[in-house]
Amino acid sequence: MNIKKISVAFLSFVALAIPTLCFSVQPAKAGLDSKPDCPPSGNASSMTSDCYGTPTVMEIPFYEIGFCTSDPLDGYSFSRANCSKAWSSTTSETIDLADFNYTGLSEELTYEIPNQTYTHAYVIVSNTWGLKGEAYFNSKTYYTDENGGVTENLANYSKFDNKLTDMEGTESTGSCFDYAETTDYGPIKAVLTDSNLVTATGSASCNSSVRMIGSIDLDTDLVMNESVKTYNLTWIIRNMGLYVNWNTGGNSPVGWWAGPFVPNFVLSE
Repeated sequence: MNIKKISVAFLSFVALAIPTLCFSVQPAKAGLDSKPDCPPSGNASSMTSDCYGTPTVMEIPFYEIGFCTSDPLDGYSFSRANCSKAWSSTTSETIDLADFNYTGLSEELTYEIPNQTYTHAYVIVSNTWGLKGEAYFNSKTYYTDENGGVTENLANYSKFDNKLTDMEGTESTGSCFDYAETTDYGPIKAVLTDSNLVTATGSASCNSSVRMIGSIDLDTDLVMNESVKTYNLTWIIRNMGLYVNWNTGGNSPVGWWAGPFVPNFVLSE
């Protein structure tokens, strides 16, 4: 089997992508579930439901990225048995997925990837993310503060650390440790784990978890062959990376959660 080292070029997320850097036109979001997009600036309507917004900061510590020939989270338990690492680091590297100018992950930490067809991709990240964002309701602007609360005072607009300890579970389990959803790029899954990548089993292990593993069943398979020289990765976070929580009966947000992000790969010959 032929093996090559793929050069990784991490690009800006789709909301800010420069046309000369993108190989294809991307949708504004990844078709995420039934919850609405948060309204644009200047919205005069009261808040009536939870919604997804676009964070201005989304700092995620990465440990590993890879490609697989089958689902690495089958049964919501992680396995590399049919996977190849594309990038890995024993100490995390943090990138801001909402930063137009970030340089990406260290290229010297990339791995050699066998020439074959990959149906899935996965990421291993810390489950504590830096988030900053705002939302617009009732002709007002609401901001994140340093504690993850909601403020109308621009002077208190700040990034906060959001630790993921409850992903609300899939419809079938309702548990804290797993997540599943469909997107325009393919179905996604995620689990909370310990440092040994063992999936949490209940509230105690969810609260003590330190990693999140996410996978995507790619709608378009990645076919690595001798003609592929590089791949480019665009992070999709617009109208999905920031979850804005509404208190039933109120007219404004009461909190913020981390929303999902989806990778989109484009091969270059």
